[in-house]
Amino acid sequence: EGEAYFCDREKETDKLLEAVENGRNVTLLAARRIGKTGLIENAFYRLRKERDYRTIVLDLFSAQNLADFTKMFASAAFKSLESTWEKAFLSATTFLKSCRPTLTVDPSDLSHKFSFDIAPATADATLGEVFAYIASRKCRVAVAFDEFQQIAEFPEKGVEAMIRSLVQKAPAVAFVFAGSRQHILREMFTSAKRPFFQSTQKMHLDVIDRAKYHAFASRHFRAAGMNLPEEVFGRLYDRFDGITWYVQVVMNRLYGRHL
Repeated sequence: EGEAYFCDREKETDKLLEAVENGRNVTLLAARRIGKTGLIENAFYRLRKERDYRTIVLDLFSAQNLADFTKMFASAAFKSLESTWEKAFLSATTFLKSCRPTLTVDPSDLSHKFSFDIAPATADATLGEVFAYIASRKCRVAVAFDEFQQIAEFPEKGVEAMIRSLVQKAPAVAFVFAGSRQHILREMFTSAKRPFFQSTQKMHLDVIDRAKYHAFASRHFRAAGMNLPEEVFGRLYDRFDGITWYVQVVMNRLYGRHL
């Protein structure tokens, strides 16, 4: 974690931080594997380090329904916003009236884990309780929902409107709605027929500039006593159209082979 291993995105990071600091929620659109999650994590790292925020990052890619979303959000919220597992469990039992949190201990490392048995019929009530808990916190809080467009595919009706209403009830909390299925996410936030219409500042993430990417990678190679010629990096960058994940995987293999 930290900025030493984060390439470029200075302008995008500053833009995201400025929006959060000034109370504007953000919709972040980007193609898959372009680096939007890395951008969020870097910005949230700075929020925690420099501005005393508590942060929650939730990847909704695997969520299939409202109960899944609620379980994931509850787990992330209580884990991220409390300093110890004892406080997290106490807060969960205090705020969650519609479900009972369960605490288990992993015998392999004695770590404590929460689970939430949320029935589909009570998922909406529990989700409201999780939002109320976050809004009640005395600290500054930022929440990122990654792959947020997934909620549009939930079988339950009215999910978008419900979440929009809950977001409005937590005005002091900053929200980032990110996604890689850009046409769906854009429709959710730009159509006058949808609950989230014009409720956020829009940001679009493009590929990292080739020269800046090479300078970043070359610096790390040199630190390990290796060379990364610009022409070699250029062919790699062009081969994958600058898509961060693919470029990074190949560079990692090259780096590992020469250590």
